[in-house]
Amino acid sequence: MNQLALIGRIVRDVEVRRTAEGRHVLNNTLAVQRRFKTDSGPQTDFIPFTVWGKTAELMSKYCQKGHLVGLSGRIQSRSYLDKHNETVYVVEMIADEVQFLQPKSEESYARMR
Repeated sequence: MNQLALIGRIVRDVEVRRTAEGRHVLNNTLAVQRRFKTDSGPQTDFIPFTVWGKTAELMSKYCQKGHLVGLSGRIQSRSYLDKHNETVYVVEMIADEVQFLQPKSEESYARMR
């Protein structure tokens, strides 16, 4: 079973790209606070995520850096060769669903009109 659900804040400005095949894709990072604190304060994990298709379009329309969202999906690992011909390993979340948890602000209403 490969299921993952996270609640956190979007780390960077939201930007959707199109693949060569014309599919929408959004890559970003989610800052997820841990439930416990250490002596140095709260701990946060930064989880890279990818969203495809209509969900990516919706996130680009209604989300921005710092917004609180819930994502559900799965973990995926992959590797590629970088420009120095070294193998880079990536573990990321592939999100299938998004829950918009950020309260709507005046700015959000203005963007939707």
